[in-house]
Amino acid sequence: SISMMAAPGSAADFADGFRLVTSKKRGKRQATRHRRAVVNRTRTEDDGEDDSIDVNKLERTILTAKEELRCTEFFSTVKDIFRHIRSGSWKKLCVSASTDGESRRPKSGDCPAEQSNASPAKDLHDKLKFDAIVCYGLGRFSSCVTARYQLGLMLLLRELLDVGHSCYVYDPRFSSKEKQVLTTLGWQLIQKNEEGKRPVDRTTLFFMPHCGKPLYNNLLWSNWGARLNNVVLLGNSLSNMALRFPSTDLQKAAFYLHSILDLTKEFPLPNTFHFQDVFNDMSLHLFPVTDTSPPPLLWQQAAEPVYDLDWQEEIIRNSDT
Repeated sequence: SISMMAAPGSAADFADGFRLVTSKKRGKRQATRHRRAVVNRTRTEDDGEDDSIDVNKLERTILTAKEELRCTEFFSTVKDIFRHIRSGSWKKLCVSASTDGESRRPKSGDCPAEQSNASPAKDLHDKLKFDAIVCYGLGRFSSCVTARYQLGLMLLLRELLDVGHSCYVYDPRFSSKEKQVLTTLGWQLIQKNEEGKRPVDRTTLFFMPHCGKPLYNNLLWSNWGARLNNVVLLGNSLSNMALRFPSTDLQKAAFYLHSILDLTKEFPLPNTFHFQDVFNDMSLHLFPVTDTSPPPLLWQQAAEPVYDLDWQEEIIRNSDT
């Protein structure tokens, strides 16, 4: 199961120090899963153009959302999480499970990363420096309050992580005026639909709020192996995804997402923002692995993902493929 880490300053952190989410029990597949995001199949690169958008007003609204977020308990917790990750002290927050499945405060040596015989793979996130931010799936922020606050968080993270102009964003639903606003705010537009298939050789934060499972699976596939050390994922909780689907189904439909669960370190973000549907079910994920991490045969699996009809509805495909 995924190693879960309580967000510093969260209620779970104060209550017993740590929060454990186990992925051993799988929930039943929802009967309506095949209907989710079905509208994606008919969306095009230029849908939703809106000449009534006032770009100056939209920019001011986004900056207001950013400053509102800056003063919240939620963003204070986010800053603490990134502080722990960048300093390497995230290892001290490692969670382990007792035999009865209850979470407990780890003692010295409990965390594999702290054991004397730990693999060097566990130490690859020491003194982490971020080089870039990539955002997928933001949506139509000109008309969606949720997307505006998520964009506000993106702007704050750019400041916090000090990545300069190495900030990239893509959503096939962006209108031309939304692209204009993003450019004005200092973001570089990704010019084609990568479907999440972006390999990275530098430490990169991927911000993927409420994206479909194929997009996460594609990102993992494109960085499969030691390159996953360069991926830091801020998006839907992978452990919760595992709880919602039978293990065999998830393995078949999203092999890379299923296979990385046991090697994932996850920081759940407490949903303390006053709009509860903006940052709900979100976690920060690390993948401290190497080509020699157990099981070694795992990294030899590198086939490009192919999805059945149900899962294709959760991702907007590149029209050129």
